[in-house]
Amino acid sequence: MAEPTSCCTLPGGYCARVDTLFNMPGVHVLEVVWRERSGRIPAGLRLLVETDPGETGCRGCGVIAIGHGRRLRRLHDIPAFGAPVELVWRQRRYRCAEPACPVRGFSEDHLLAGPRAKLTTRAAWWAISCIQRDTASVAAVARRLGVDWHTVWDAIRPLLAELADDPERLAGVDTLGVDEHILAPPAAARERAEGTDRDRRSDQAQRSTESPTPGPRAGPVREGLRRLADRPW
Repeated sequence: MAEPTSCCTLPGGYCARVDTLFNMPGVHVLEVVWRERSGRIPAGLRLLVETDPGETGCRGCGVIAIGHGRRLRRLHDIPAFGAPVELVWRQRRYRCAEPACPVRGFSEDHLLAGPRAKLTTRAAWWAISCIQRDTASVAAVARRLGVDWHTVWDAIRPLLAELADDPERLAGVDTLGVDEHILAPPAAARERAEGTDRDRRSDQAQRSTESPTPGPRAGPVREGLRRLADRPW
């Protein structure tokens, strides 16, 4: 008997190897194509994906819902093989069979992406990781994802707010440092930019650290410090 050569060994005909590369539990890759550059949209990979089939209860009454077709939802995922990745999610639609239920139709929920999101959940957290650990800018992360600045910022802003409200994020912090360029007055910043001698810059930096003078961006820094001081840690 000939040895099987197909890698599609998962139930439903899904390819186990491709799903392993995609690395998202409960989500299967149906198709992978190369997307050519079109206008401002860069070239990259386009993946057609769907979730595991299964029964879903109505959000309103809990009755098992009836499948009501699919909708193609476009998302941007983390880059792969040096290229941006676009996902086309075959998102399931459902309708409730209970006549008395006020909920008529709804779409499936999955950790792949939140409602109305343009980035996958893991892409949003990946972007935050790049900014935190690699000091990358939002614009640089957007270029790697193949999207614009606003798409990235809209995705990470609520997650950053969630992190900022976590009291554990400052656990073990004894000293908070602030760049003297933010607190230094504009005149001192101009002097440094004009190339004053090293000793003078050092003296100015020391004075700014010991007795900071409000600069053009000092207001948000002071306000942030005040909020930290007022929190019931």
